[in-house]
Amino acid sequence: MLAAEPKLNPRLKPKRRLKVLCLHGYTQDASIFKTMLRNHTTELQPNVDFVFIDAPNILRPYDIDGIDNMARTAATAKLDGVEPRELKAWYSLKNDNPEIVQGLNESIAFLDTVLDEQGPFDGIFGFSQGGLVSAVLCSLLECRSPLIRSSHGPFKFAILCSAYKLKDSQWTQVYERPIRTPSLHVFGVLDGMISINRSMELRDCFVNPEELCHVGT
Repeated sequence: MLAAEPKLNPRLKPKRRLKVLCLHGYTQDASIFKTMLRNHTTELQPNVDFVFIDAPNILRPYDIDGIDNMARTAATAKLDGVEPRELKAWYSLKNDNPEIVQGLNESIAFLDTVLDEQGPFDGIFGFSQGGLVSAVLCSLLECRSPLIRSSHGPFKFAILCSAYKLKDSQWTQVYERPIRTPSLHVFGVLDGMISINRSMELRDCFVNPEELCHVGT
């Protein structure tokens, strides 16, 4: 005689997968960031949905800091008849000192639409410039900024890797109030692009931040 199959308790609901919005770094795109995180996303696949999106701003060669004439030519030339990869960013620098950025308003409006159409998201994961924008978005959601029209609530967590603060005076108000979103800040001691001090400046804008510091870039 076969044993009766156990009945499922109707009160027990299946565990919901987390949904995380992922923002790539400067001059990258969603596919590059997805490749960078492939080992981590594969391991977490059973429990987490990672949503990778492209920044809306396409960089021109003269938008890129430090690019030389040869690089400008290569960035605009066709290689074997194939169009070069578009370089994307959440914003670009209009002026360095004092810092003035352009394109960030467009990125926030774009992300507002993403939250509305693809959310809700449990958390956000940002790398470098994407980490900076992730922190800005955390602040805007918490204070219900008029820049955000979506009904999306604050994130449950934020993971910010090699992230840093904006210095543009039009945006520094996002750091005036402590950001309460639970956060993990990851930075490398030997990072030659974003110094550890810059990442720690952003870390200190959050309430009870966690940090993971590694010896590397």
